Amino acid sequence: MSEHPPSSAPAPVRPAQAPRIRISPLDLRVALLGAAGFLIAISWQFVLPILPVRLSRIGYSAAQIGTLVSLLSLAMGIVELEVGRIAGVLGARRTLATGLVVNAAAMAWIVLTRAPLGVAVGLIGVGMARAAMWSPLHAAVAATASEETRGRAFSVFWFLTSVAFLAGPAIGGSVAAQFGIRMSFFVGAAVSLLTLAVIVPITESRPAVVRARPAAASWEVLRDPIVRRLCLANHFFYAISGIWSTFVPLYMVHLKLSVATIGWLFTVQGLMYALVQLPTGRVADRVGPERLILPGVIGRAAILALCPLLHGAGPLLLAAAAFGIAGGMIPVTFTMLIARFSSREHYTSAMGVYNSSGDLGFFVGPFLGGAAALLGIVAPFVLAFPLGAFGVAMALRGIAAVRRADQEV
Repeated sequence: MSEHPPSSAPAPVRPAQAPRIRISPLDLRVALLGAAGFLIAISWQFVLPILPVRLSRIGYSAAQIGTLVSLLSLAMGIVELEVGRIAGVLGARRTLATGLVVNAAAMAWIVLTRAPLGVAVGLIGVGMARAAMWSPLHAAVAATASEETRGRAFSVFWFLTSVAFLAGPAIGGSVAAQFGIRMSFFVGAAVSLLTLAVIVPITESRPAVVRARPAAASWEVLRDPIVRRLCLANHFFYAISGIWSTFVPLYMVHLKLSVATIGWLFTVQGLMYALVQLPTGRVADRVGPERLILPGVIGRAAILALCPLLHGAGPLLLAAAAFGIAGGMIPVTFTMLIARFSSREHYTSAMGVYNSSGDLGFFVGPFLGGAAALLGIVAPFVLAFPLGAFGVAMALRGIAAVRRADQEV
């Protein structure tokens, strides 16, 4: 007798084969992490382009503004080196919640005070708060994705986050033009508090079970020569970016352009920055993220150096678009590489070191730019040459180290 059923009998229904789990733009966890990143970013993007204008209007010089703004990044850079310890003790949810509340209070305080000490305290408070928020989010994205899909996961996160760089300046500039500069700060503070509702479903209330000596993890991460060189390249990249974000608004005020135009400049930059994220992740997964480092570093240095030759809104808006494209390749690239050369239990500390290198760059850039501004409003842009040269040198050494490591595997 045949072992097969008669032809008249219905064929047995095969259960549908379970699809392979892959990270995609629709992945709920990555989307929620991106939404949290969007809200955290936009709360500050409302005021980033108008902060120098606000300080200028209440009597601060360009050199003083550069020094004050650099304090925010200095505070971020220092706290981020210890964010692994903080998250290990408090847990991700409490760390993020504390950062959001302090961020809101500090943003409101900045426009309620005029004294240098008061402004400095407010900016330091914002820096410390934001330091406690970014690294846990980056670590969560790294832990969500596999090595093969990490580029796409980070590109989705950075795309959603960078939409804030697009919308925030335009909204903040419009609010400032219609209701006054103070209102932009209050709106940013309100959004920071609103973000509390988003972090609950993506974080745990208790501290992480795995505690691999988080206090020492930052220095253990830096012992890796690949990570150290990548962080140095990232440091100079963000020093260039810090000069741009601080002194381009002051340069535009010098050209007698409006606050709304300043907001649109950062909106154009944010649009191009956002559009680059998704293709960057796919390209990085295919050809390797290290191939995208040099275009970003060289591009931003060259555009910053050209700024003094641009004397109208149109040319500056085109420069902002190019600045956004060049910079948009960097976040996905560096976070992928830092995660690759770090152990899973050290992700938060590793991302803290990475973020610290960038934020210390944001400290060094405006600080050096403020000193250069004593010679005139154009002088800070000349720093693009030495900072760009150091950034390229570190990038080349980091790329070579990454390729050697890949060959040894």
